[in-house]
Parts: sequence; structure tokens; C-alpha cells
Amino acid sequence: MKKPIILAVIVLAFDQLTKYLVESFTHYGSSIAIIRPLNFFNITHLTNTGAAFSIFSGKNVLFSVMIAVFLVLLAFWIYKNKDKITVLQKYAFCLVIAGGLGNLIDRFARGAVVDFLDFGINALRWPSFNVADSAITIAAALILISLFKKQQSFS
Repeated sequence: MKKPIILAVIVLAFDQLTKYLVESFTHYGSSIAIIRPLNFFNITHLTNTGAAFSIFSGKNVLFSVMIAVFLVLLAFWIYKNKDKITVLQKYAFCLVIAGGLGNLIDRFARGAVVDFLDFGINALRWPSFNVADSAITIAAALILISLFKKQQSFS
């Protein structure tokens, strides 16, 4: 279980470092074009006090409590089931914890989650996100893959 935990620590550190750099070197609301054709990728300094895609905006305390409880329960469940879950699932769950902690740190320390990765084509934009959000998304994909692989082994 050491390697998944090391990955989680690295992801959490990278998440916090990138957010610190965005806050330190850009003004809130500003945007820096990284891939200019079609305005494809920008670093755009934004914050979010809600959930994904800014739904339930302004509910920072509620989400902080929900995330903290979820992370504690998940860590307990992983510890209790560590011999039953696959290596892929261990990595996935550690990525969920890293991403959840990254955004939870923001909520407590900054009062909102810092988002800055801005992708799209011209005015058609995907909602901005961060490294922690990416880790959670990758984890979800890994969990689905592991479930699909498990399903195939029963066929």
C-alpha cells in the first residue's frame, strides 16, 4: 500500500503547489493563454465555493463537512478492506483521497477551491478545474475499469 500512498502525497503536493503558484502570480479572474489556437487552453484564476461545475455555490461549509466525513469513512473502509481490493483500486482510492484533501485544504485555508485549468474552443468552455479535480476524475475512471475487469473475470 506504500506506492499508492506515495502517489497520493505527490498529487496532493502538486495540487497545492499549482494553486499557490496561480494565486501568487495571477490576479483573480485573469487568464493566461497557453495554447492560443482556438483559445484552447488557458490558466484562468477562479474560485468555487460550491461543488463540481459551481453547482450549489456558496455552500463551502456544507461541502467541507461532507468531504471531511467522506474522506474519513473512505480511509477507514480502505484500511478495513485493504486485502480485498485490487492494486488498481488502491491507487484509485488514494487518488480520491488526495483530490478530496486538496480541495478540502482550499476550503479551510482559502475559503474556496482554487480552479485554474481552462479548456475549450473559443467561447465554448469546459468549467475550470484543478489538479485535485483531475485526480478524482482519473480515480473514477480507474474504479470503473477495475469493476469492468472484475465483471469480465466472472463471465
